Amino acid sequence: MNRTLTIFLIFVSVNLYCQDSIGIKSDSLKQEKKIIQPEDTVKTKKSQKTDTIKLSFKNDITIPIAKDNLTKVVMVKEKTKVDWLKYLLPIFTLFLGIWVKGIIEKRSDKKKLIKSGERWIAELRSVEEPIKKQIQFLQEYSDEHKKEDFKIRNLELISSLSGEVFKSLDKNDLIKYIELNNKKTDFKEIVKISNSTHGYVSVLEHLYETLRDKFNRYLTGTSKHTTSLSLSLQDFSSAFKDYGVELEKELNSDPLDDPRYRPIADLYSAQIMPYLKEGNFNPFVLRREFFLPLVDILAHLRLDPRTKGLAKAMTKGLNAIRGIELEKDYMSKNLDSIITQYNKQLTGLEELINKIKKH
Repeated sequence: MNRTLTIFLIFVSVNLYCQDSIGIKSDSLKQEKKIIQPEDTVKTKKSQKTDTIKLSFKNDITIPIAKDNLTKVVMVKEKTKVDWLKYLLPIFTLFLGIWVKGIIEKRSDKKKLIKSGERWIAELRSVEEPIKKQIQFLQEYSDEHKKEDFKIRNLELISSLSGEVFKSLDKNDLIKYIELNNKKTDFKEIVKISNSTHGYVSVLEHLYETLRDKFNRYLTGTSKHTTSLSLSLQDFSSAFKDYGVELEKELNSDPLDDPRYRPIADLYSAQIMPYLKEGNFNPFVLRREFFLPLVDILAHLRLDPRTKGLAKAMTKGLNAIRGIELEKDYMSKNLDSIITQYNKQLTGLEELINKIKKH
């Protein structure tokens, strides 16, 4: 639009200048024609003494005419006044067009700047509700996570808190907008407000990425230790079978009623057999109800080398459960920390917006 207006004004200026020039030339031609028109003749005198004919015109120009029909014409062109306005008007119009263009561009830039700044504020306000929901989801997850059950739920992450939307906003427009709204504020303070805004967005991005990363690590670590626990139970089953065979060789009969075998068999049947097929055991219950009682039983059989396989599988199982427990505790601490930081973000949001909008 600005470019079109400038071209239009230049075209008008050139057009006016051309018309003025044509007008001046037309007037000159008309004046020259008036000199030779017959109707301008007032009188004709013929001198008897000199063979010269004199023609008198309104503008007092005398033209002597010789007898031999050769006429010498001397014309004096009348001086015309210069109309400076006609020359200055195109130049004035050109500068006027440039001035108007500058004003329009300045207003357009200001509107664009205000629009960009208002979008920054709108996007900042738009994260308030997602932060509240994310805190709620994390608190509910943390409460369930701290229970003894081993059901891993999916953690709900709100993607609008990833900070992706702020990447499309102009950082330079933000500082100009802050400066526009804080004209009496020192520029260093304006820079601080701008940095605080970018810092706020960076914290949001960091919290989102940290939460996603910690949860994925928790799933990976838990899966690793759960697999190790399953393998330890398989090793224990194999070692327990070998232990029974060794006792049967020694007794030359079924060792089911042997006090070295029966307590382990009862414990295994009650706590392991029901979960071997489905594998949906709770490692914390398994530690309390199976492994810890098994520790006491094997402690009395520690001098029997045939229980070495049982003890090794038991230790491996306890270590796996300890690994799961550490992953669970680590995730709980991360959840508590992230909830605290989200609460700080929520508290400081309105204060940050007020600094940006301050007049």
